[in-house]
Amino acid sequence: MTSTRKYKSKDTIMYRDTEYTYNEWTTWDNKPASGFTCDDKTLLEGINLASFSTMTEELMWERIDDHIDNKEHHLEMQRLHDKGCQAYYDSKTRTDNFTGD
Repeated sequence: MTSTRKYKSKDTIMYRDTEYTYNEWTTWDNKPASGFTCDDKTLLEGINLASFSTMTEELMWERIDDHIDNKEHHLEMQRLHDKGCQAYYDSKTRTDNFTGD
């Protein structure tokens, strides 16, 4: 599926019951740029990710599809990440407590 729609900056779009926005801006060297950003709280619930962006709508659809179709995988990866962080902090002693934070 290829997008042929034209959007205005800040337009809100829905795909698979997930909301994302289209944005336009000017780069530091005065060139026009655009992209899509998703910060749908339901989609990202349980994952330490506030939002994600893509340059094309097709890539946005792929990312949304991945988060919906592989929700349990993403939640398990987050659980493993959190357990790894906790194990690292638990390994610190009173005298060896440098964490790099």
